[in-house]
This record gives sequence, C-alpha cells and structure tokens, in this order.
Amino acid sequence: MHHRRKLLIPGSLLLVLTLALTGQLAAQERGLDLFNKLMRERRSLVSYEGERNVRWTPAGDAYIVSKDNTFWKVNPETGAETPLFDDAKIIAAYNGATGENKDKLPFRQFDFVEDGAKIRFYEDGRTKVFFYDLTADIMTAFKVQEPTRGVRGAQYEEVFSPDYKYTAYVDDYNLYLRDIEKDKISALTTDGHEDLRNGYPDWVYAEEFGHFNCYWWSPNSDKVAYMQFDESPVRKFPVLHDETYDFELEMQSYPRVGENNPIIRFFIVDVKTKKQIQLDAGIETNVYLLNGRWSYDGSAFTFKRMNRLQNKVEILKADPETGATTVLFSEEEPKFITEGIGFMNEGNEIYFLPDNKHFLRTSERTGWRELYLYENSGKLVRQLTNAKLPIAAIEAVDMENGWVYFSGYENRGLEQHLYRVTLKGKQFTNLTKTPGTHRVSVSPNGTYFSDNFSSFDTPAQFTIYKGDGTFVKQLGKTVLADELNELGLVEPEHFVFTSADGMYDLDGILYKPAGFDETKKYPVLYSIYMGPSTKAITNSNVSLDFMQGLTQLGFLIVNIDNRGLIHRGKEFEAASYGKLGQTDVEDLVASIEYLIQRPYVDSTRVGIFGGSYGGYMSIMALLKAPEHFHVAVAGSPGVDWRNYDTIYTERYMGLPMYNRDGYEKANPMNYVNNLQGKLLIQHGAVDDNVHPTQVMQLVDALLKAGKDFDWFMYPGMAHGIRYQQSQMKMFNWFIKHLEPETKDAWFAQF
Repeated sequence: MHHRRKLLIPGSLLLVLTLALTGQLAAQERGLDLFNKLMRERRSLVSYEGERNVRWTPAGDAYIVSKDNTFWKVNPETGAETPLFDDAKIIAAYNGATGENKDKLPFRQFDFVEDGAKIRFYEDGRTKVFFYDLTADIMTAFKVQEPTRGVRGAQYEEVFSPDYKYTAYVDDYNLYLRDIEKDKISALTTDGHEDLRNGYPDWVYAEEFGHFNCYWWSPNSDKVAYMQFDESPVRKFPVLHDETYDFELEMQSYPRVGENNPIIRFFIVDVKTKKQIQLDAGIETNVYLLNGRWSYDGSAFTFKRMNRLQNKVEILKADPETGATTVLFSEEEPKFITEGIGFMNEGNEIYFLPDNKHFLRTSERTGWRELYLYENSGKLVRQLTNAKLPIAAIEAVDMENGWVYFSGYENRGLEQHLYRVTLKGKQFTNLTKTPGTHRVSVSPNGTYFSDNFSSFDTPAQFTIYKGDGTFVKQLGKTVLADELNELGLVEPEHFVFTSADGMYDLDGILYKPAGFDETKKYPVLYSIYMGPSTKAITNSNVSLDFMQGLTQLGFLIVNIDNRGLIHRGKEFEAASYGKLGQTDVEDLVASIEYLIQRPYVDSTRVGIFGGSYGGYMSIMALLKAPEHFHVAVAGSPGVDWRNYDTIYTERYMGLPMYNRDGYEKANPMNYVNNLQGKLLIQHGAVDDNVHPTQVMQLVDALLKAGKDFDWFMYPGMAHGIRYQQSQMKMFNWFIKHLEPETKDAWFAQF
C-alpha cells in the first residue's frame, strides 16, 4: 500500500477538459480558463536547457555526453570535449561480426563492463547482447532470452557473471546457467514450482522489502547464491479477472496480518559442479531472511535475519563452502527496525570495502542513522559520524584518499545534502551548503560530483562540483517563460504547524489560485498520502505542477507531513507505532485547525483525496473528524488492517494479539455511523495489493448503517486506476460538493 505516495494525475489525461476552449487566451485569465491553459501549455511555460544529469567515465575524471550520433568525454573544469570511442573501429568490428554495413555507432545506450575494459550494448529487444573490447578491438555477440515481466511489474533479464562468461536467469521458478562461449544452458535448480520459488520472489517480499532480484553472483563468478521462497504455508487469496469472456481466477499467495509467511531459505550453488549447500539460518522459520550480499573478495556471503516483530536484526556471515554461519552483530529496538526497505531507507546495508578487511554500515542505534566502520569479523572499529541528520545512503568511497561520501537529511527532513567524512571519523563536511534538495552523483573516485538542486524558491538547476565541494560549472537550469510571469500565479506557501501532541513542528504546503483575495472564503482540498515510510514536503521546487493547475478552479490545495514519517530520526518515525489511523488523523485535524484561523479559509467546505494509504486517510478523515472534513474521494483504500500484508502492517502496528486496541481504533468500519459528508470510493477490481474485499467490507458496513455514499469499481484495474473517468469523477465530485467559484463554468462546458 505504501508505495503510492501521491495520487498521480498525468496532465495528458486532462486534455479532454480543454476541447471546448479554443482561441487565444488572455494573459490574465483566471479560474477555469487558467486551469485549462496550465494543463495544456504547462510544458511550454516551464522548460529546461542544458544537462539534467551526467554519466561519469569509469575513471571518474570526466563525464559523458551524447550528441551528433556519438559520445564525447568532457573535462568538467575546462569543458574540453574529446571522443569517448574510436567510432570507426567499433563500427568496423560490428559490421564484421554481423555482416551489416553501418556507418554510425550501432547503439545509443551502452554500459561499461569489466572496470571499463569493455562496453556492452543490446539489440532486438535486449535479446542480443554485444561486447566490445576497447583494447583488443574485438566484438562478440550472444543471444539471450527475452526479458520477462515478473512480480510487481519488475523486468527480469539474464544476469551476467562478473567475468562475463556466464549468465544466470530464472524460468518457471528454477535457476538456470548459460555458458556464453559455448551457448550451453544447464539447470542450477530443478525442484522449483509456483509454491517453491528459486531465485524468484513472492509478492510480499517484492512489495515490502524491495526484493526483486533474488540471486547473486560471487565476485569471482564461480558460485551463485539464491533465495528460495516456500509459499506452501501462505494463504491463497482469490483475484478474479472477469472483465472479459475468458475470465481467470488467480490464486495469489498473500500473507495477511498474523498469518503464515513464506519460509525463506538461502542456498549457494557451485557453477561447475552444481553442488548445492543450504546456509544455516537457524531452526526458527517464522523470521525474515533477506538482503543477500557477497563480501568484496567473495570469501563470505552475508544476509539478514529479522524476527517477526521486526525489532531485532542480525547479520549472518556464511562460509560459501560449508554453509556454516556466524553472527556478525545484532541490534534490537523497542518498536521496529527499518531494514532492507530499499525504496525508503537505502543506507542501512553492508558496504564492503575493497581492502577486504572492513565494511561500512549505518545504524539507528542512537536514534539517528549514523555511519559505522567494522572489521569483516564484525568487530566495531569506530563510529564515523555523530551528525543526527539522519544519513540516507553511502554514495561513494574514495579508498585512496580515505573519504566516505554519503547523503543525508536536515531541517525536519526538508533538505537533502551530500556530506563526506574520513574513514578515521574526521573532517565531517556538508558539501552542498545551500538550503534545499540536492540529488547527487559522485564520480567513482570522488574527484567530482554532480548536483541536481532545487528549493522552494529556486527552480531546478544542474551543477558540477569538485569532491571537496568547490564549484566547477553549471550545466543546466530551468527556464521560465516570460508569459508565465504574466499569469500572476501565486507561489505555493510552505507553512509550519504543531503536531496534535504539541511535541513537533510539522510541515505543510498551501497552493492559492491566481488573483487570490484574502477577503474571500475559499474551499480547501487536501491532497494527501501520509503513510509511514514516506515524506511529502521537501524544500524543492514544483514550478508548475498539477496542484498549481488544480488550485485555479478556486480551491486552496493542501498537503502535509505528519508524525510517523521518515527522514527525521527514529523517535519521530516511531511516534505513530501501533497507532495508524490515530496520530495521523490527529495531525490532519491539527493542520486544518491551524489553517481555519485564516479568514480566507472556509471551515465548512473542506475536502480530501488520496490513493492507497491516502485513500484510507480520506475515509478516516470523514469518519473520525466529520466536523472538519466534509467531502472525500478515496482511491484504492485499505480498510481493516487485519486484511493487509504481514510485513508492512506488523512493522508499524505490531501483531493483533498484542495490539487489539490499536487495530480496532484503526478500523474505519467502527466509525461508519459518523458519516455525514459526501464520500466517493473508487477501487480496481483486480487490485492485488489492497484486495477489493477490503472495500466490500466497508461498503457492507456503510450500507448496514444506512449511509449514503458513492462507490465505483473499475474492471481490470489493479492498485492504480488508469481510466480517465476516475479522474473526471473526482473533479466533478469536489466541484459539485465544495462549490468553488468555477462550479457553474465547469459543468457548463460539458
């Protein structure tokens, strides 16, 4: 549920709203006319010139640009461009290998492999792979299987061994090996089936741990480690695809709260002998095993073991020859540990160093994610930072000069920066000092880094710096058309309010329509997500986003952060533990109580919408705070948390047997008698994330309570509704019931 942070409404779908409007629009248009203009002409009003990002050379001393059907290597400081390749040699080698007669480079995208000694590119839908040795001037080509679509929409391709002599891939739940030179395929496993998945994840591990590729080549290419998912204990959940005559019943393995998880095992298989060993993970199977990782030299394989409550994690180090394991270290917290959640907390993995003696790891043991240096034995060498940021991720390590580059967050998580510190824990430095959001790419040796920067009042710009933070040059920037300045748009307002418990400053953003008049009363429309492991408000520039268009219809548009979100330290993140649907609703109410003190905010016309967790929050707002929230559109909402998956729900709510009160207070079905406002629920009929049964249960409760509401199911739609009608229903719903100034003009256009 948590990976849908915002209800995304592509501008292309809004073009239907502009068909009735023709002719040249005046610069001072307002209301519906301005809404349509912004939706139709947004890209021409805000453009970008120059580079948005760069790719570093393997040596890290230059960046690469593509132009004139070839590639150039650019010196960041002088701007001098030199050819990246000897194009003629590559073209001749390609023609010789294929029998074609190309006169230009046969690729527009490529990868450096083998530390830059070769390049790799693909053809024919990535089913033919080419390698070109830059020194030996040799081109080779191989056929591989077509990429397949897997769990949660992931694309699965053959994974090359580090020496590029083999590939490994999963087919029909078994792991296979391809000898590239011999073009010979052999099975590494043979026991796989739908309920015993070798190297292929189940739904919940992919969704909640970000586990998509579940096998790993050893650094010296002689072994493959893989996860096995035993789905046999997991409840099968029906998903009925009945939108066509040839209907299909899908039985999805879906572990609901408190029920059986898949049993996970780790194996290592020898490429040549096919001998398999199982890694010793202990006798307890009601645990989470995850995040496999080889040491730098391949002498050890590590993985994590986490208890069912997700408040204790151990790093196990396995001998690849015997499968015997030792515990490198163990950590425990009173509530939960965010481990292995690649989407949200990328900095908590082991980072093995090339000295084969040490690794880096981040930990929240102090309440803030800090950086630590360990020996490979698991012995702590030293804590490298004590910055209380928290740290986000390790970006690069310069072993020669002893620097660790890492990203982190400041100022209530509003800002993202790049920092560095020595491996001795000295000279901690913020390299991106300007307040705002800095998304960086550090060159391989730390000589340079690129910075994609914006802030509330600074549109996006792209800059190169030296590794010590010295400015080199700006390569790109946002360009605002003169016409945009003439439209009289109001910049979104960042505001700060106090959490409901009085303990924290919380952030919000408020959009106002052009021609905003403080003497008028405006309806308010919240666009929210608010679920744990996310964050909505950052010090970054939106320039001309969808909300800027929507506000022109006469709404004040609001989004907020609440207690329980990320990038503010563990105490803040755990503030909502066991209390979903409580602390977040309380902070939602605190925000509207703060805003209605302003004379132009109409406290009698407040709407709210969101998808997934945002849909859940929209329903909870109407049911638990009917005096403050009056109209809602809930997209793909969860309802009873006992229906949702184990990993996500138990991480933030605990097990139901230990938190019965919390689960009851989080259940909107316990508040259906409170419904006074106008509720529209929209859901996909084949949603395999938040199953339609959740909505069915709420609908049943509302009907039995005699409540009036609207409910619409979309055939063939999963956890995200792509039908244009869904969007139009939402617009019509809010305009009808919140009655902005544009109401009559809106409905007159149809």
